[in-house]
Amino acid sequence: MLYRRALTRELALTTGAVLTVLMAIALVILFIRLLGDVARGELANEAVFTFLGFSLLYFLPVLMTIALFAGVLLPLSRMWRDSEMVVWFSAGLSLTQWLRPVLAFAVPFTLVILLLTLVLNPWVQTKKDEYRQDLRSRSESSLIAPGLFAESDAGQRVYYVESLNPLTGIVRNVFMQSRIDGQLGLVVAREGYHTELFDGSRYLVFKNGRRYEGIPGQLDYRIVQFERYWMRLDRADVEASEPGIRQKPLNALIDDASPPARAELLWRLGVPVSALVLAVMAIPISFVNMRSRRSYGLLIALLLYFVYNNLLSLSQAWVAQDKLNPWVGMFATHILMLFAVLALFYMRTRAHRPRGVRP
Repeated sequence: MLYRRALTRELALTTGAVLTVLMAIALVILFIRLLGDVARGELANEAVFTFLGFSLLYFLPVLMTIALFAGVLLPLSRMWRDSEMVVWFSAGLSLTQWLRPVLAFAVPFTLVILLLTLVLNPWVQTKKDEYRQDLRSRSESSLIAPGLFAESDAGQRVYYVESLNPLTGIVRNVFMQSRIDGQLGLVVAREGYHTELFDGSRYLVFKNGRRYEGIPGQLDYRIVQFERYWMRLDRADVEASEPGIRQKPLNALIDDASPPARAELLWRLGVPVSALVLAVMAIPISFVNMRSRRSYGLLIALLLYFVYNNLLSLSQAWVAQDKLNPWVGMFATHILMLFAVLALFYMRTRAHRPRGVRP
C-alpha cells in the first residue's frame, strides 16, 4: 500500500542519516581517546587507525540499535506534527496497522545486528588481541612516547623524544643510549621514524644527527656525524594470553556453563532483541499533541532507552556474579519492556482514537 512504501522509504533515509551521524561522533571520540593512549605511550602510533576500526565495529551494534530507534521515532513524529496521521486514521488505518511496515524494515536490520554480535564481534576481538600481541612482540619503537624515557632490552637501550606526530609517526629531537659489550653509544638526531622492509625486518631510522661511542671513564670517544642512521630492531618474546569471554565464538559460549559465559551470551542476544522491541515501542511514543504542537515523546524515548539499556547491563552483571538465574536474566528485561509496549499501545489507541474509526 501507499503508506507502507512511503514509510519504508522515510525509515531507511532517517535511519541511515542517524547512523552516519552516530558513527561520525563515535569515530571522533574514539580517535581522540586513541591519540591520548599514543601520547601516554600505551599504544603505538602505527596502530591508531587499526584500533579505531576494531573499536568502531565493537560499538556498531549499539549504534545501530539507537539509529533504528530514532529512525522509526522521528518519521512518525513528523507525520503526527504534519497531520498526516489524522489523514491516515480518517482513511481507516489504526495505530496497530503501522506495525507491519515498521517490522518489515526493523527485522532485517535486527538480523544484521544479530550477525554482528554473535559472529563478527568475537572475531574482531580475537583479531584485535592478536594484533595487540603482535605489537608487544615488536621492537621497542612501539614504546616510544614524547616527553618520557623508555627502556628496552632490560635497560640496554634508553629512548627519549621531544615530540611525536601520531599521523606520520615522525619524532623530533631524538635521544638514544645503547650499551653493547660494555661500550656506550649515544645517538642524537633531529628526527626519526621506524620502518619495515619487505622481509619483515624493522629498523629505526635517525636523520641528521651524531653518534658518540666509547667506554665510560675513558677519553677516546668516537664521534660520527650522519645523515641517516639505521638500527635493526629485534622482536621481543611475548607470552600468548588466553582468549577472554568477549573473544569466544557462539558455540564455545553455549558449551560453557560458567556465569561469565552466560552473561556474555545474554548481552549478545539482548542487544538485537532490544533493537526490535525499541523499534516497535517507537510507534506509540511518536504521538504529538496536535493542539499544543508539543511532543514529550523524545524525552520519554530517551528515558526508556536508558532504562532498557541499564536493565540489560544490570542483568548481565548479576548473571556474571551468579546472583541471578541466567534464564531469568535472559528474558525478564525484554518481557518487562514488552509489557510497557502493550501498555503504550493501549493508552494511545484508547485516548487518541478518532471518532467513528476502530483501532
